Amino acid sequence: MPLKRLFKRRTGRAPRPPQLCAHEVVSDRVAPELDGLRIGQLSDIHLRTGVKPRRLLQAVEMMNQLRPDLVVLTGDYVCISPRPLPALTEALGRLEVPAYATLGNHDHWSGARRVRSALADAGVEVLTNEHRAVRVVGGTLHLVGVDDSVTRHHDAKAAFLGVPEGATKVVLSHDPMSADFLHPFRPALILSGHTHGGQVYFRRLTPFMAGKIGVKYLSGFFEVEGALLYVSRGLGATLPVRFRAPAEVACLTLRSAALRAKLATGTVC
Repeated sequence: MPLKRLFKRRTGRAPRPPQLCAHEVVSDRVAPELDGLRIGQLSDIHLRTGVKPRRLLQAVEMMNQLRPDLVVLTGDYVCISPRPLPALTEALGRLEVPAYATLGNHDHWSGARRVRSALADAGVEVLTNEHRAVRVVGGTLHLVGVDDSVTRHHDAKAAFLGVPEGATKVVLSHDPMSADFLHPFRPALILSGHTHGGQVYFRRLTPFMAGKIGVKYLSGFFEVEGALLYVSRGLGATLPVRFRAPAEVACLTLRSAALRAKLATGTVC
């Protein structure tokens, strides 16, 4: 039975779907053989606080329909309590492509060992200050997971240890402020969450207040010393209130600037 019909049958109406955010990421740090690689991102699920299990199931179904090459999860799966972890495992276990994760501050506050176990039970590989060489169609992507910097569990040097010079690197790091110490490692893309896009967004006020408390990267794309940073608004929140900062499911397509330039000049057959 399709999930939408299932939701209607159980609740009387389908939950409002997250916003689909599809982007192309053009970088001279993306190898030509990885041009077109599609990465799905889910972040800040905060299960049972901002996201009920049926909303997460809906987001997973959306992701499966997008058919990315892999999915990344960028932290805060629960909020304070580990009790929702079985529902997290059940929902994420439905992902149809390889999935990789790093933890957020709420995961450490809720019990990092139990969160890692729940993700592993769902078939999600958790990267704790380490990297993986992921074989994809056409080449190898080096996926780097940096543990949460809010709770000071990060170790960027350990995470990048052994990554070849010149490799295409995509980094998972929950707090976008980590871009300020990750850019020297020359990643093509850093994927983060944490901010919920401000959660309650007023066009002038929210960015102003965020800046006052030191939040430089609220949502969307930023260029940080040559690295591209994408900050997801996520699915949930610590408080179940959102205004003009809709929940999102993201899909990012890597594009090689070098290959684009060759295609533009007609030098590629």
